[in-house]
Amino acid sequence: MGNKIELSFEDKIAIITLADSENYNPLNQETAIELLNELLNLKNQEHIRCVLIIGSGKAFSAGGDVKKFKQSIDDGNPGKLMDDLTKDLYQIAHELRLYPKPVIAAVNGWAVGAGMNLALSCDLIIASEQAKFRQSFSNLALIPGFAGSILLSRQLTWQQATQMAFFGDTYSAQDMKVLGLVNEVVAPEELKQKALEWAKRLAEGPTLTYARTKKLFYDALSTSLDKHLEDERQMQIKSAETEDYKIGVNALLSKTKPKFIGK
Repeated sequence: MGNKIELSFEDKIAIITLADSENYNPLNQETAIELLNELLNLKNQEHIRCVLIIGSGKAFSAGGDVKKFKQSIDDGNPGKLMDDLTKDLYQIAHELRLYPKPVIAAVNGWAVGAGMNLALSCDLIIASEQAKFRQSFSNLALIPGFAGSILLSRQLTWQQATQMAFFGDTYSAQDMKVLGLVNEVVAPEELKQKALEWAKRLAEGPTLTYARTKKLFYDALSTSLDKHLEDERQMQIKSAETEDYKIGVNALLSKTKPKFIGK
């Protein structure tokens, strides 16, 4: 592991910290490679049942590294830099949507451009009252990257999405909650504690069910109703054959708390 990402663990939870706080945790190629590698390494570790992504310092992530953008322009190869950068970043966006474990973004400060869309790619977002969000791409004459064009258009009305993308204005955590893009807004000193509370709750849940639910949500974006209903029906049959299903039914009948195992 390099020095852009820090990895720590709390029980069954993996905590990924974006650790380049001096530069506001930019999503440059070095950070993208480290983040992608960590996600891939954690993906099949059965004892890890939830992932939490948080920023260090004053930012969650300031998005693209503008200094490197400028250097690529001066060197005459801006397209090559963007090509190299987006290969890893876009794989992260895809991984998170179908990740087999629930992923929480704890947004502590600025979440700008790709940094905002990294948060939106996670399953749940808890934001500090001090968090600020901005789709800054248009200020650089870029389109909403890191899956921004699909994340915004699928989760907002056309008019809300175009306003956010075209103007590149700053949105508060509360603004984002009103739009339905943030789940919870908390005081800065409560952010990590609240995120860990949610992560522990998820880690104790039927994580295989969560993964299957995410897959069905993902497929529903481009599947006909008839096909999706049959896919959902088949997935429910498979779910009824899991150990967690037996655990859940028995716990409900005995009026005890289920102890799911993710299988």
